[in-house]
Order: sequence, then structure tokens, then C-alpha cells
Amino acid sequence: MDAVRNDHAPLVVITGGLGRVATVLLPWLRKHYRLRLVDRATSTAPVDEVAQADISDPEAAYRVFAGADAILHLAANSSPWQTWDSVYAANVRTAQAVLEAAAAHNVPKLVLASSLHALGEYNRPAHWPVDPRLDPRPCCPYGVGKVVLEALGRTHADRSGASVTCLRLGLTGWPPTERRYLGQWLSDDDAGRLVLAALRAGERYGVHFGVSANTRNHWDITSARHELGYRPEDDSEALADQAGPSSGPVCRLFDPETSD
Repeated sequence: MDAVRNDHAPLVVITGGLGRVATVLLPWLRKHYRLRLVDRATSTAPVDEVAQADISDPEAAYRVFAGADAILHLAANSSPWQTWDSVYAANVRTAQAVLEAAAAHNVPKLVLASSLHALGEYNRPAHWPVDPRLDPRPCCPYGVGKVVLEALGRTHADRSGASVTCLRLGLTGWPPTERRYLGQWLSDDDAGRLVLAALRAGERYGVHFGVSANTRNHWDITSARHELGYRPEDDSEALADQAGPSSGPVCRLFDPETSD
């Protein structure tokens, strides 16, 4: 049964709705839901409802989530080089405002965009494929923020009774132009399949890796397959011939000696 419980044109509110990941997902989500895109930027796109707002402001967050049947929280500063102060201001405080507004409106379903960086220190051959049930080992302040996001999501599920699904997304919205990304690629179509499955899942709380069915199986997506019903169809190996060497360090997500 679809966890988005309004049978008549359910409304999904997407934070970061004009961003790269949202743009990949929109063609899939429009087939099933009404969408309200929330972003600090503005848009005149006629297809979806767009609300300009800074959702780190609790009052703004409360306004834009009115009437929501589900929230897809994508908004974040995704730079792995930022400081903890930046992560806290841009990501953690924003997540807290989103969850408080969701609770105030009794939104029954939330999907929160986490990241592989939450377990980035496990991205070594000895741990492949990395089990999502392992204790968090973030590779950078950005990853620490995602660990906090997941903890906030769990607390929200426990307190409110809402269904909360956290997706630790891999490389999304970009081709794997470097070999080190082949093991963590999430194709555009598989991203759509994954988020639709997450929105429909009625689990009380869950955390799952979000990558495609890659031959270079670095991140275990068994829980996403079994608990969400995710059915990926793409494999980064089809693009391996186009992938080059590493361009430089990216926090500690990659071991310099094995990143290719």
C-alpha cells in the first residue's frame, strides 16, 4: 500500500526542488503525484507548483508544507570540503526545520536524502560491498551532517509515527567520468525507480544505499531491493570505457591507493 495516503492526486513537496537531483527525478514523480517544488531560487516553469522559500526558517518551512501528503527532502549544501559550521547551518538546521514542520502538519511520509559519505570510511576493498547496517563512519563534515540527518529522521519517526526513509545516494545526476565513481553511480532512471519505491514504502524507519545495479558492487543495496521494492536496471560497467583516472582528492571517501 502506498505510504502516501491521499488517493486523490497526492501532493509531494520537494525541497531543493530546482536542484540537480530533483531535476532527474521530476519526470518519474510527475506520473504519480502532484508536486510542489520548494527552493531559494525562482522559476517560471509551468509544469509544477513552485514556492520560493528558505526552509531553514521554521515559519517558511511551515507554510510550504501545508497540505503535503509526503515530503522529499533534497535541499543541502553537498560540498565535501565545507566546514562543520557550514554543514550545521546549511544542512542540519534546515533538516530540523523540515521535520518540525512535517510534524506540525502530520505529514505521513518523508524521504530524506542522505549520502554514501555517511559511511565513507568503509569505501575500501576490504569492506565491499559495504553493509548499510554498519555503524556510521563519515569521511568528512558533510558526511557527519548526513549521520545527524538520519538520527533526526529516526527520532521523528519514533515521536510522530510517520514513515521515514533515508536514502544514502551515490553519484546522482552525473555520468561516472572517473573510474572511482563506477562503484557508486546511480543512473537517472534508477534514481526515479528508487525514490518512487521509497515514497510508497510503509516502513516506520529505514536507511538504504542508493546506487544502480553496478557490476562493481561497492555498496550493498539488498535492503533497498527487499524492503523498498527497488528494482534497478542500469549498470555503470556500460560506461566504464568512458571513465578516466581520478581528478584529485575528495575528502576521505576514496582511498588514494585504490580510488581507481
